Amino acid sequence: MKSKKYILGALLLGSVAFGMTSCDLDEYNPSSEGVDAVFATEQGMEGLVNQMYYNFRWKYYGREDPVLYFEGSGDTWANCGDKYTYGMQLTRFVDLQGDRGQVKGAWNRVYDIVNLANTVLDYLPSTNTTEAVRTEFEGEARFQRSYAYWWLVEWFGDIELRTHGTDQPKFTAERTDRKVIYDEVIIPDAKEATTMLPVEPYKGQIGRATKKAAYALLARVNLARAQYETAGSAEQRAFYQAAYDAAKYVMDNMSSLGIKLYKTYDEIWMAKNNKSNTEYLWVTTHSSNTTLNPQSGNPNRLHMYFTPGLENRFGNVRAADNWEYPREGRLLAPTYYLLNLFKDWDLRYDVDFQEEFPLSAASFTWDETQAVTNYLGSPTLVGKTLKKGDLALIITRRSVSEAEEEEYAQKGVCVVDVDKIYDTRPGKITNMGGARFRDMDNDIAGYPSSSWVYNSFPRFRKYRIWDRDPNGTFLLTAANAQVGFADVPIMRYAEMPLIAAECQIGLGNAQAAADIINDENKGIRTSRILKPGHDASEMKVKASDMTIDWILDERARELCGEWLRWFDLKRTGKLVSYLKGHNPAMRGDDPVDEHNNLWPIPTDFLDKIENGVEFGQNPGYNPYVRAE
Repeated sequence: MKSKKYILGALLLGSVAFGMTSCDLDEYNPSSEGVDAVFATEQGMEGLVNQMYYNFRWKYYGREDPVLYFEGSGDTWANCGDKYTYGMQLTRFVDLQGDRGQVKGAWNRVYDIVNLANTVLDYLPSTNTTEAVRTEFEGEARFQRSYAYWWLVEWFGDIELRTHGTDQPKFTAERTDRKVIYDEVIIPDAKEATTMLPVEPYKGQIGRATKKAAYALLARVNLARAQYETAGSAEQRAFYQAAYDAAKYVMDNMSSLGIKLYKTYDEIWMAKNNKSNTEYLWVTTHSSNTTLNPQSGNPNRLHMYFTPGLENRFGNVRAADNWEYPREGRLLAPTYYLLNLFKDWDLRYDVDFQEEFPLSAASFTWDETQAVTNYLGSPTLVGKTLKKGDLALIITRRSVSEAEEEEYAQKGVCVVDVDKIYDTRPGKITNMGGARFRDMDNDIAGYPSSSWVYNSFPRFRKYRIWDRDPNGTFLLTAANAQVGFADVPIMRYAEMPLIAAECQIGLGNAQAAADIINDENKGIRTSRILKPGHDASEMKVKASDMTIDWILDERARELCGEWLRWFDLKRTGKLVSYLKGHNPAMRGDDPVDEHNNLWPIPTDFLDKIENGVEFGQNPGYNPYVRAE
């Protein structure tokens, strides 16, 4: 028992918390007792179940690397101007190889979850608790194992299948066909979880898997599985049908599953609704009691990563109480393609992206450096004085005429329009609607990369904390703090009608797909996303619209920034063509190729097994050679 005690004891160190301050999940460290005895108790088993959620909070949802490789590696986001080379192996596939630390970290941390889930399933039958608790714990373990293997298979392809906990060193590994892993573990586990998990989370702890999350996962993994069958085949149609059935179950049983749609799209993202959101199907939680977070000073930083550089500019200062301009990290910028996906009627753009920025200082006077050199604004701005709360800056996806810019300048408002951010000159926009950031084109003389336009773009607002909760549940200790406490949605209701519609397209039922999207009570194109002054007919879709390309466009509009874009492009076979056609945002040196539909196997793993050469590297990456 010594080796088991050491391994599992190490895994259980730390505290995992769900909710803000009171709903924490205590873990039990069996450092002084045999593992068999510890996991025979409900307390010990609960601690092990809790640990399955740890890595999602420690390494993934709310942290930097997943933002880069889930969203930055797609066609909707690109590196900010001054971050051209930052994380480029993740966002642009530049020299992505198996020896990169991010590859090793992703492999190890997700396999950690698999191992923990397997250990729960191994020990659970002998746990001294009620049948109801055992069933619930088993449902959580199967949910976690299904989700983790979905990640691993989509990232790495044919990998080793493990269905029991690892308590002894293992020095060989064998690849298992990804379809086998789906058919024997991923899909069956998700299906079992739908029958085992309750509607309400265990002990009321937000962040645990529940029945609605299990059905959402079942829909997602069946849809993913369909990509590995011949288009139009009976086998593929069966997976589309299973995915549709699971998504439709969520749509038809919202009330009994505890799902309630907000009247306005904006309410989904309000800070006041973050901790009890009725449209989130599964979340990763972060606590305002920092001692309950895996890294007390470093939980959720999402509010920083999709922001332009507006702190300490045009009179604004970084301050603890300056909530209009909280701390920024400037990691990813929206692509021209993403910003132009939203039509004039679509309120989602106004909610998700901020274009108008007020002055937060007591007063500010534009000088030539601020107005012309830094923002390429009109000389008319020079000498214009603003007071706190006045509109000072507009960063817009619109093309603004010189006359309109002058009109704004007379009022002291600087305009950075789409033509200053992206190269929209004739012949520069691709036939797929992509455009480079203008500052990256070296053939534009006199366009200084030192200007603040270099990082200008509308601010993404889904993960906003600056509106704060008027009831007093703050998601950030201060506006200039890095550490946020907002829960992060991993699955959201809107994914369900999108999956259901995609499945109907795959099944050849275009009208049924359109009907799902247009359903006022359950669909996507509902009155809550219609901008005032527009007619509902503008947003409704027809059967002829229902193609995979339309689905991908709508998923980009609805789910941008929600961890799914790389998976979407891979699943539909569009990764290379969409990146090259929608995201030529950098200098054209992105080496993306079909082999990037898989990640490389980590060299560290291959080094540690005796048959690393036989296990082999994924195609397209540097072949594995064992060091002598």
